[in-house]
Amino acid sequence: MQRRTFLASAALGTTALLSKRVSAADVSANKKSGDARPLRYDAWLAARHRRVVSAAHIEAFLRPPPNNQWAKFDPELGYLPSDSIQRDGLDGSRSVYRYGPAGERRLINYADRACRVNTYGNSFTQCHQVSDGETWQEYLAAHLGEPIRNFGVGGYGVFQAFARLRRMERTAVYTSCLIFNIYDDDHRRTLMPWRSFVINSERSSEMFHGNPWTHLRVNLDSGRWEEAASACPAPTALRELVSFDRTRAIVADHENVQLAAMQDGVPDVPQERIRRLAEWANLKFDFTDVASRRESAAKLGDHVARASTLHVMEQLLAFAAQHGRRVMVVLSYGTRAALRACEGAPKLEADVALLQWLKERGVPTFDALDAHVADFAQFRIPAAAYLKRLYNGHYSPAGNQFFAFALKRALVEWLDPKPIAYHGRGTIIDFQDGRYLDKAPSDVRPGR
Repeated sequence: MQRRTFLASAALGTTALLSKRVSAADVSANKKSGDARPLRYDAWLAARHRRVVSAAHIEAFLRPPPNNQWAKFDPELGYLPSDSIQRDGLDGSRSVYRYGPAGERRLINYADRACRVNTYGNSFTQCHQVSDGETWQEYLAAHLGEPIRNFGVGGYGVFQAFARLRRMERTAVYTSCLIFNIYDDDHRRTLMPWRSFVINSERSSEMFHGNPWTHLRVNLDSGRWEEAASACPAPTALRELVSFDRTRAIVADHENVQLAAMQDGVPDVPQERIRRLAEWANLKFDFTDVASRRESAAKLGDHVARASTLHVMEQLLAFAAQHGRRVMVVLSYGTRAALRACEGAPKLEADVALLQWLKERGVPTFDALDAHVADFAQFRIPAAAYLKRLYNGHYSPAGNQFFAFALKRALVEWLDPKPIAYHGRGTIIDFQDGRYLDKAPSDVRPGR
């Protein structure tokens, strides 16, 4: 089956759901204003600018540490995690976020031993809303007897997570085994030039992130994917966003922003780039009226986002082959998707298509949705009550523990040699010099 046809059929099953998945952050300025007349495109852009851009928040974000900022500026990826303590944890507690010299989340278990597994992804990899020792990587490390590094970054898309992998795996902290985690919203984020602007998210001062970053974009002349550089590669450029004229110059002609405006019912969104993008995707776009444009925009946006994920997967596998790395792809989900699955809804066709694409290429995968459905089947409580035990927005400590041990079997089968916890019966630890030794006890001198 041709790749675009394959994607188009998968996208059909997700478009209706996607159009309903508008978070509170995505509610349009039109709806908030209470005005029966929809905002024109320039007014819509201006309303988002007022909500998203705060000079005080930008200055706090750029202040040198220690500053208790959740993130810090990066010229390519927009931001990276930073040491902070945030009141976002279980039962109103504070979560402690600390990071190592390479930017990985602080290792707790077996930090003195060699690491062979690095993990990449978004906040479900970073493990947002829990402290350092409560991540799924640390639960696994404690059980397996070896460290697992965590290079996840909250808010990243599939491409941004890959860009960080590509950067880190060319440094001294590279490992032979890579776990790449994809969350259910990460496909769309890949294409966003400025995530906070696209989703209309007003960040608090300490949680400022989602600023402009490098992203993927279709070159509508060549039809090829391109990496579009961040519009703010330096702090001075980020400060310039306070000017609406500068912001408008960055976002107004970007098809990803235009699709967001159409989904908000803006009547005069420029159509040329969207027409050309629909032609590239081989999809019909109905410009007849607001409702038709909204539905078509959701469908086209999802289709292109899923196509971008396959492009990133091709890049990931090529990078791994070139550098002699092994890759496992893991799928994570938020409460909405997990609730639908536990209540009996089938998987999204696009997720099934992605898993099939990976299977055909021999890539080991783990789908957390299957684990949740199987686990929920053992309970006699409503699905929402089941998920409340595991989620606090993101996974709670209990949720990360569940995820770790759901993933454990696939991970142990994949790793070679096996972790110390799964070595043969003769394996012992040489406590004299702290090495793991795979030898029978009879081979060890008395007193050792």
